[in-house]
Amino acid sequence: MTEFRGKPAYRQLAESLRGRIENGEIPNGASLPSAAALMNEFGVSSTVVKNGISVLRAEGLVVGHQGKGVFAQYPPVTAPPSWAPPVVDAAHALADLVQEIAEGRPVEPARASNAVAAWRSASEQLPESLRGGSVDGR
Repeated sequence: MTEFRGKPAYRQLAESLRGRIENGEIPNGASLPSAAALMNEFGVSSTVVKNGISVLRAEGLVVGHQGKGVFAQYPPVTAPPSWAPPVVDAAHALADLVQEIAEGRPVEPARASNAVAAWRSASEQLPESLRGGSVDGR
């Protein structure tokens, strides 16, 4: 890996490991080679190995367990953004209310107010690119 290919060494290492994970050479749940083994195989420093693994971690292709190693995750698993769970919860609460109204069941006003307030609060946490407009037309 010491040759210059136009990409930083950590990216080359990440690409190689990504390919092994995607083609099943390193199956889902299997541990990646140790840092020392990767340093030896690629002829790189521990910093290059750490940075390459960090790229794969950010892509959701690996997960590290303290004291146990780094393990493949394929297909990749990524955590939802922090704003997503409150939005989903608030949307479900509103959908439940709409369903009750559609079925002609009475809806407790306080519960409806709480659901709308939860939606407004959650929507304020959305990234600007996803906002598109307010719930109440303000």
